[in-house]
Amino acid sequence: MTSTLLGIMNIGKQSITNNQIALNVVSNNIANMNTQNYTKQRVDFAALPAYDTFNWCSKFSNLKVGHGAEIAGISSKRSDWADNNFRGQNTASEYYNQIGGMTGNIDNLLSNELSNTGLQSMFSEFFKASEALSGDPTNAAYKLAFVNAAQNVSDMLNGMANKINGYMEQAVGKFDDEDSFKNSLLSTNVDQLNTKLEQLATINKVINQNSNEGSVSSDLKDQQQAILDELSSLMPLTTTTNENGTVNVLIDGFSVVKGGEKVLDVQAVQTGDADNPVKIQLLNKDGTVKADDVTGAFEHSAIGAIIEMGSGNSFGYKSVLNDLDKLASVFAEEMNRIQTQKDANGTPLYIGPDGTLLESQTPMFVTKDGSTNFTAGNIQINPDIVNDTSLVATARIDTTKADYDDRAVGNASNMDLFNNLAKGKLTGLSLTNPPGEGLSITDYLSGLVSKIGSNIASLDNAKDAQDAITEQASSQRDILYGVDLNEELADLIRYQRSYEASARVFNTANELLQLIVQLGK
Repeated sequence: MTSTLLGIMNIGKQSITNNQIALNVVSNNIANMNTQNYTKQRVDFAALPAYDTFNWCSKFSNLKVGHGAEIAGISSKRSDWADNNFRGQNTASEYYNQIGGMTGNIDNLLSNELSNTGLQSMFSEFFKASEALSGDPTNAAYKLAFVNAAQNVSDMLNGMANKINGYMEQAVGKFDDEDSFKNSLLSTNVDQLNTKLEQLATINKVINQNSNEGSVSSDLKDQQQAILDELSSLMPLTTTTNENGTVNVLIDGFSVVKGGEKVLDVQAVQTGDADNPVKIQLLNKDGTVKADDVTGAFEHSAIGAIIEMGSGNSFGYKSVLNDLDKLASVFAEEMNRIQTQKDANGTPLYIGPDGTLLESQTPMFVTKDGSTNFTAGNIQINPDIVNDTSLVATARIDTTKADYDDRAVGNASNMDLFNNLAKGKLTGLSLTNPPGEGLSITDYLSGLVSKIGSNIASLDNAKDAQDAITEQASSQRDILYGVDLNEELADLIRYQRSYEASARVFNTANELLQLIVQLGK
């Protein structure tokens, strides 16, 4: 092409078109300045290759003359570091958000059932009833009050266990109950994760198609990045990016999404192991297991929080239930020991129908399920004692001594042992790991309330701190990706001026061309 007025007009025309497109991009940015997940767009200009022109006025026969500019593309600039930083912090925040929602249930338990008006109050009433019976071991009304108070303790423990088991069932399903598990929070979140992974594969496929055709829409990339943000709220996100702009997702080193295809499914399953009742697997499309247990890859995420709270050994529903089980077990076993077992101080005795002391062989507590291990959920007062409160062993005497009197019904030595449970240290009760020297029931309850409260407060503080970090990471991304009105207005003026100048170049060349035409007539 030679340097002609038509060439100048073509350059001007192209520049006018370029600036029209640039103004459209600015207008689109302004229109989307409040649109969530929108990344500001920029026009990428590129100079057209220069061409050779003959110049008879120069010692050089040919000169390189510019040919104007073209739009190389419309891009949205993103930072891998900013995205990865935000998503990592977002994963941590969602972990604490999920934990926080579930510890709220424990907090309610702490405020109600474990408070001074709850289980602590029930034990207090029990020890009052025990002291009253110590003062008058023949009083039938006091025996009834003692048995009722013991039953109130077991009923309260039952109710608390049922409530915590209900929370656990909501989180990870009932143990060995497939239908319950399918409706659990864990299964719901894993299903949501699979949906998001499928959405990512779908948008990847569209991006790949557009890339093959030469251009990928910035809006498609925004949709892709938004899905990745959503995925980061469910799991720790590990990704790689392909040359065509598609993104792969890996879990524990296994590719789950590879370009435009979701190659593996994530599945939560029950294990049949009460200590570790759930796990997460990766499945091939034919349903075979690719990775049997990738649960560890979900630590410190929303899904990890559900597993941790519902079935883990750290602070959560299971740990609180374990502490209550320990209390129920030690209380029941100590009560039964005092009620039925001989020691160096003598034999436990109750007042029989004929008014004489008889050896006690009826345990105070039994289990609802017939097992030998007491838990908060299965402890219950012995129905035989409920039906006949005279079976309560109030006396403890060495029956082998010559001066033993089976009519010493005023003896209350066994009741003293019941009373001592309030303050005496029990080796089975400890809130530390490994166990310490033991605690009294009263101290154990107070320590349990303090321990739970401290754990909840610690998690709340960690949540607040993490939320602040995540907010900072989000703000950093907003600065990079968000629409700055001042910047857009500056671009608006710049492209408008360029448009006007280009139009003037075009008009000037057109006028000169018209003049030449007129001169030629």
